[in-house]
Amino acid sequence: MPNNLNVTLDTNTNPPAVDVDQHGKGNEVSQSPNAQTIVWQLTGNAASGSFVALDDPNPGFQWISAPPAGVFSSPSRSPNGNQLTITDTNNSANTAGSWTYVLRVNVGGTVYSIKTISLKATTTNPVIINK
Repeated sequence: MPNNLNVTLDTNTNPPAVDVDQHGKGNEVSQSPNAQTIVWQLTGNAASGSFVALDDPNPGFQWISAPPAGVFSSPSRSPNGNQLTITDTNNSANTAGSWTYVLRVNVGGTVYSIKTISLKATTTNPVIINK
């Protein structure tokens, strides 16, 4: 079952910023012998936009704290750009950890990004936590 994360624009900030609905905590992925899918979906006021191309100098998805090689697949973008997908191979204690990332989306010709990024996992910084 995929881990679905809704992505909107937080218009309470100036300029508006990308907001990932993490339900008040990081996106937690439990250990499993099978790879698990994580899907970011543009919704609400960002639904008409698209994730920035992954080959752009400032791509739509970028790790801030990079995970070890082999834990996550390379991200892929849906044909219309409104979904971003990766697989998470959290299958042992060696794949446990917490990784912060940034998302960039283009809505109406303007590129928006996450407001604040730090290496510390918070409820405002998007993070994937392999438990």
